[in-house]
Amino acid sequence: MKILLTLGILILGGDSLMTAQSMLPNASGIMRSASGQFVILDRRGGATFPRGGKFDADSNLLELEPALLVVSCERIKQALCTDLDASRDWNARINITLRAGGDITIVKERVGRIWNYRLEVPQLVNRTRFIRSIVRVLLQEMADRNPGNHDAEIPPWLSEGITQHLLASRDAELILPPPDNKLGAMSVGPTTIVIRDPDPLETARRILHASPPPTIEQLSWPDPDTLDSDGGEVFRRSAQLFVSELLKLKGGKENLRATIADLNSCYNWQTAFLRAFQGQFPNMLALEKWWALQVSYFVGRDSRQFWAHEETASKLDTLLRVRVAIRVQPGTTPSSSDVSLQVVVREWDTIRQNITLREKLRDLEQARVRVAPQYMRLVDEYRVALADYLKKREKSGATFIGIRTSASTQEVIQETVRTLDNLDTKRAVISATLTKESGK
Repeated sequence: MKILLTLGILILGGDSLMTAQSMLPNASGIMRSASGQFVILDRRGGATFPRGGKFDADSNLLELEPALLVVSCERIKQALCTDLDASRDWNARINITLRAGGDITIVKERVGRIWNYRLEVPQLVNRTRFIRSIVRVLLQEMADRNPGNHDAEIPPWLSEGITQHLLASRDAELILPPPDNKLGAMSVGPTTIVIRDPDPLETARRILHASPPPTIEQLSWPDPDTLDSDGGEVFRRSAQLFVSELLKLKGGKENLRATIADLNSCYNWQTAFLRAFQGQFPNMLALEKWWALQVSYFVGRDSRQFWAHEETASKLDTLLRVRVAIRVQPGTTPSSSDVSLQVVVREWDTIRQNITLREKLRDLEQARVRVAPQYMRLVDEYRVALADYLKKREKSGATFIGIRTSASTQEVIQETVRTLDNLDTKRAVISATLTKESGK
């Protein structure tokens, strides 16, 4: 991990107000963020905490200060919206009262058809707990925008998973530390910027390798008393892995946003989730199988179990083709030949397609945990392409031999063939690149 030291400067005085203007307190001591969604009320009563001591003993301890607090809230929101590809619009204001002591509390109240959210935040607070609280209230505001049958409940895996995802990938960007020195009208303080290693799941991999990750049911109903303890670290890292893998799925960000938006229309998160992710998970059993596979790959793969890239290329060449028997003339012995998946999609009847392509999906699922790392994402793309095609063909209802396919079905066939052609090209490029790098 590389660490760079730079100077963080916040302009608080003089004539250079610019965008900081909206962050300055008004006559009543209220400070608003640039977007207007966050409103900070300072109720510390003049309490201050000297540097050193507690800060040296706990590197995760954070001292909150109104001007920097309001900027940090906006940064957390921006990071959340970026990772979900979500709009930065908002419906409800988030009021934060900064106090000298106490604990973090979140209260939401309804005024007409609009929800308002109040946070009580102590001046000295655990950094992770603070970020988790802001993430949770932002997710709650997103879920409450559309009137529903009841209050939306944010599942713990979602708020915790996104929190850990942001901390692992954007930690240095989220919180501005209080400035230490004055330079005229400016407050100047050092900011440590951490350039993280390319694997944001490194810590999760180490922890989950030592302790088994929870099941989907355990992710759904964690013990609240363990979340802030050392025992809760397994849950937190499992939630991070769960959210990270969902975001990698085709349409994952869009589907996760849809899940959040639908929470206030459902009595449990599973219903909203399956509605949004119906293309990937037709039921909870499918989700449980998928999660078990992700866990098996994530914590169970040993580099010694990988196929070498040459073996991977050879096995995929075989796996992605179908062996058929061809009889040249009646009464003669049939000979065997291989056909591509494109031929199966384009020329075979739907019944044989379903049987063959589902077998290929199972083969690809099993191969995923053995292929060389450079091929893993490609294998997932093949799986998605075949699963999408089967789903669309099932909707067409044309399952008998000889039925003329509709124009819409022909379009699905052509689109799938093009996708498979592109994946084959990508596979050839990966194989050629790896062969060149190995000097063979």
